[in-house]
Amino acid sequence: MSPLVVVVLIVLVDLLGFTIVMPLLAPFAKTYHFSPIQIGMLMAAYPLCQLVAGPILGRLSDRYGRRPVLVFSQAGTAISFLILGLSQNFTIMLLARMLDGASGGNILVAQAYIADVTKPEHRARSYGMIGAAFGVGFVLGPLLGGLIVSLPIADEWRLRLPFLVAAGFSTIAWVLVLTRLPESHPVDGKARPSARVVSWRGLTDTIRLPGVGRLVLLGSLNVLAFAALEGTFALFLRERLGWSERGAMFGFAFLGLVSALVQGGLIRRLVPKYGEARLILVGLACSLVGFTALGFASNTPSLLFAVLAVGLGQGLASPTITGLLSRITPMTEQGAVFGTLTSAQTLARFINYLAANLLLGQVAASAPFWEAAIIAGLALALAVFMLKATLVAKPAASPSLDLARSPD
Repeated sequence: MSPLVVVVLIVLVDLLGFTIVMPLLAPFAKTYHFSPIQIGMLMAAYPLCQLVAGPILGRLSDRYGRRPVLVFSQAGTAISFLILGLSQNFTIMLLARMLDGASGGNILVAQAYIADVTKPEHRARSYGMIGAAFGVGFVLGPLLGGLIVSLPIADEWRLRLPFLVAAGFSTIAWVLVLTRLPESHPVDGKARPSARVVSWRGLTDTIRLPGVGRLVLLGSLNVLAFAALEGTFALFLRERLGWSERGAMFGFAFLGLVSALVQGGLIRRLVPKYGEARLILVGLACSLVGFTALGFASNTPSLLFAVLAVGLGQGLASPTITGLLSRITPMTEQGAVFGTLTSAQTLARFINYLAANLLLGQVAASAPFWEAAIIAGLALALAVFMLKATLVAKPAASPSLDLARSPD
């Protein structure tokens, strides 16, 4: 089994645990009569800690290797899920969520690992495999979680069991890292010491790398728009179309399926033919159309069209932005850059989970998607400005070189 397949499998197994837990976290907390503020703190602890830890873990992976950081990250995730499943104390559960966020370098280090083992011209395809793992995880995880909570077991364990199952998945991923994943970072002793130490100066230097700052901003805007759907889709379906939670589950599954098909298969054929720059623009345009259509959706056919457009847009834009970013980043900076990207996207999700729900509650059920459409439009305009120099180049040429020469 190749290292690329192993790292994709690790991401998939890890995501299964994550997507089992996240939809159940708030209902689980309510069974212990936690206040809304306490529930909000449990939800926010992960992204806030990951925001701080992401660049640090990325930089450590540049300096000491990908594998040690992945071992630490997977162990932290497994322990946090285990504590959540067994604890009834708010403070202990909050600390578990903070541990998960502080050790949450799984995805960013996996992205840097792929950059280590994949040729630059093939990276968008490889990141498409990561995106496909996300799609499959977001399809199977909620379905598996729904099956687990339907099991005929004691009420006391009905909502605890999914957390223990998630801990089991994370433990499997940890074992895979230990037994099947070789170190990908150079072992000649030259590249690692050249990686800058963790500091705020190092973070600003990372952002100032040619082309990196703009692509990080573009990737964050893309996630900021999508977070409006992630955070409000189920409530929107209930208020606008009268769908039950079970219907919302299938809506999420359809979105994940579309994204998985695009990122896992279609992207491999499109990148060599059209290049990353064109696919980023097409993907953002599809997302803009999809979010606008969601704002107008009033029946199942219009909803399916909108979700199809959003899934297609995310499937095209996300891996190509990541692939292009990896191509313009020096090998000794891959972990730091992806750590910065992950933190920026985590902050984007945290912001729009709150803002989109406020818009839904205070304005209208469709308001989050109008906001998402505006953000997608801004991202598309930025992408046109950034990538216009590459659009006249042949797809086979490296668009990243033109982008890297343009100043930030």
